[in-house]
Amino acid sequence: MRPIVLIPFASEVHGKEYYVGVLEVFKSYFKRYGIEFHDSIVTSVNDIEVVSKKYSYFIPIALILTGGTSRLVYDFVMKAQLERIFIVSHSGHNSLASAISIRSRLENEGISAGLYYCINPYSIECRVVIDRAMNIARAIANIIGSNIGIIADREREETDEIFESKFDATVNIVSFEEFEKECKNISSNAIDETVKEIRNKIVFESIDNKIREIARLYIALKNIMKNRKFDAITIDCFPYIVKYGITPCIPLALLNSEGIIAGCEADLTSLLGLMLAKYITGRSGWIGNSVLFNSKHAIFAHCTAALDIIENPAAISHFETGKPYAITGEMISDTVTLISINREFDFATIAKGKIIKSGLLGYAACRTQILVEFDYNIEEIPRYAPTNHHVIIVGDHTAELSDIGYMLGIDIVEYKDIMG
Repeated sequence: MRPIVLIPFASEVHGKEYYVGVLEVFKSYFKRYGIEFHDSIVTSVNDIEVVSKKYSYFIPIALILTGGTSRLVYDFVMKAQLERIFIVSHSGHNSLASAISIRSRLENEGISAGLYYCINPYSIECRVVIDRAMNIARAIANIIGSNIGIIADREREETDEIFESKFDATVNIVSFEEFEKECKNISSNAIDETVKEIRNKIVFESIDNKIREIARLYIALKNIMKNRKFDAITIDCFPYIVKYGITPCIPLALLNSEGIIAGCEADLTSLLGLMLAKYITGRSGWIGNSVLFNSKHAIFAHCTAALDIIENPAAISHFETGKPYAITGEMISDTVTLISINREFDFATIAKGKIIKSGLLGYAACRTQILVEFDYNIEEIPRYAPTNHHVIIVGDHTAELSDIGYMLGIDIVEYKDIMG
């Protein structure tokens, strides 16, 4: 995770009284987010050396108070060796003109420059623009420099290396043996209390002693997240189920509903999707296996779903293995956004759809199933999907995903544009 800083830029030609007043207005919008503020306005090249050294580790937001500032911002980005910057401007005193010049020049250098502007700094419209910019900036700040845990009996893979390089992140492999040591340190009292909590949240048609092992697994996952300061975690489910006879479906459902980002199948691409869902909406995402694409309808399914995005959660046997337990439930939203990300983390497809039905729909597939309707024929999606997994995000967030993709260097394409 990276801290965010607001750095104001101005040209003294426009008069100090003017741009100081505008800065105070913008500060009132940004202060709600608890970000850092540079303590002075950058007005000359003499200021660049200080800010470039101080904020090279940050996600910076360049606040363009006036025109005549494009060179200052460019020099700051180059000296700080930044890969991305946010630019906020307005329509007065050539602020937007400079912002466009900065954006264009930085993009020519291969640097992501997310530009957000409002017409009148004193209007409510400006506050809305700042909210959008900050929503994107916070998502980026949480992904860059993230610390990821993968519980799996495998060596590091190329995808791990690409994720680390792309997002300046750390990917940690935790073996099953190492993880089991964490599981064995859980007290009986803690397990008893957790079993009660699980049974209060999820309906069980039948129950056996495996529920205690599932409670133990949940506590261990939560502990390892805290102790190792992971920002997100994923577990290699199927080898784990085969080896230990239980699924992580309920623990993952609980963790995600508590705000702890936890994925399955040791899949970093869908884990990134879950991270995006959480950072954009504040709610969990849902990983869906592709089941069927027919005309304007698609079916996705998975054996776990976070409790904050489903109703009537129930525990039943896991689809492929019959082991305890999978989760089934009905999605709380009708409008959803889908995203599928490739293994190089440089391309993703997105789509907006509407859930027609969800729950245990009777298909030979994982236990939570959704039927999604689109505005166009989607039968060709299997030919173009970057991966099988599509992360479903509650609401329409195609615009935010496009902005985030740009800032992360991920080309975002809507399925409707591919389908023609």
